[in-house]
Amino acid sequence: MNRLFPLPIYSFLKLVFENGGINPKRIENLAPWFIKTILFEPLRWMELAKQNEKVSQHVMARDPVFILGFYRSGTSYLHHFLTQDDRLGYHSVFQMVFPEIMLTHEKWLAPALQSFSNVFKIQDPVHRIPLNWRYPGEEDGTMTTSMNPGGAQWGYFFPKMMDKQFRKYVLFENITESELEIWKTDFVFLLKKISLANHNKQLVLKSPPNTARIKLLLSLFPNAKFIFIHRNPYEVYLSNKKFWKVTKSIYAIGAYKSVDVNGIILDTYAKMMNRYLLEKGLIPGGQLIEIAYANLINEPLQSMRTLYEAIHLDDFNYCENKMKVFVENEKSFARLKHEMTAEESKIVTEKLEPFIRYWNYPLL
Repeated sequence: MNRLFPLPIYSFLKLVFENGGINPKRIENLAPWFIKTILFEPLRWMELAKQNEKVSQHVMARDPVFILGFYRSGTSYLHHFLTQDDRLGYHSVFQMVFPEIMLTHEKWLAPALQSFSNVFKIQDPVHRIPLNWRYPGEEDGTMTTSMNPGGAQWGYFFPKMMDKQFRKYVLFENITESELEIWKTDFVFLLKKISLANHNKQLVLKSPPNTARIKLLLSLFPNAKFIFIHRNPYEVYLSNKKFWKVTKSIYAIGAYKSVDVNGIILDTYAKMMNRYLLEKGLIPGGQLIEIAYANLINEPLQSMRTLYEAIHLDDFNYCENKMKVFVENEKSFARLKHEMTAEESKIVTEKLEPFIRYWNYPLL
C-alpha cells in the first residue's frame, strides 16, 4: 500500500504459488483480485504520488479505541453502534476493499459502487444485510486486501495457511525482528491513512486479531482505549461454523478439502482468549472495559453509557438520540437460534471450559 514495488499482482501470484495454487472449484473467486491488482493499479500509483508523504508525516491527534473480541462475539454490532457518534472516525468497507486509493478516489468511487449495489440488491454475505460501502470494516482485512503478506486473514482465502498465519501475525510467534518491524510500520501507516480519511477524529477500530495484540498495541499507542466484548462461547462456535461456510464459498481461492475448520475455530479461539487474559493486565486503569454481548443487546443504551463513562470517552448525551434510532433499527440483530449436537457440545466444552467458566456462562 505504501510502496510501488513489488507490484500487487506479483505479490498476489506469489502467495498463490506458495500456498498450493488455485482450487479449480473456486476459480470464479479470482476476478475481484485481478480487478484490484490490474485495473485499479494506475489509481494506486496516483495515490502514492499524491498522498504517501502526507500519510507518513501525519500525526494522529488521539490514540484509537480498539474493540476486542473473537470473531462473531458481537464486535461488528458494537463497532457499528459506536460509529453513530460522529465525533469518532472509523474504517469503512470501501477503505477496507480499496485501501490503496481511499484518499484520492473514495469520494467518487464509493457512491458509484453504492448505486450499483443498490440497483442490483447486492447483499453483504457475512452480516446478512444489504451491502453498504460505508459500513465499518476491519484493519486486518485491509492488511490482506492490500496484498500485504502479513495480513492475518489470508487464511480465509487459503485455508491451509490459517494456522501458520495466525501464529505468525496474530500471536507473533516464529517471526523475525525485521518482519515484526515491517508489520508494525505497515499497520501504523494504515491507521494514519484512516485517520486522514476521517479528518483526524479519534478512531474506533475493530479487528478480532487485535484481541491477542494488547502488548504490541500499547507499545504503539500507550493511551489507547480498549473495549472487550464476550459472548456465550457455544454461540460463538456455532456462528463461526456458519461464517466459515460462507467464506469458503465466496472468498476461498486455495484448497480446503482436508482443512479441519471446527478444529481451527476452537484452537484459534482458545489461543486468542489465553493471550487476552495474559496481557489485559498491562492496560492502565480507565482504558479498558469488558462487556457481555447479551447485556449490550438487552440493555443497549445503558451499556453504552456505562462504556463511555468507564473509558472516559466524550459526553454520551451528545450521541444518545442517534444511538436510540440505531437500536430501533437493529432490534433483530443476531438473535438467531442455533442447534448443537451432543458430540459438538462435548468437544466445545472440553476445549473452551476455562473461558466458559471465566465469564460465568452455563456449561452444556
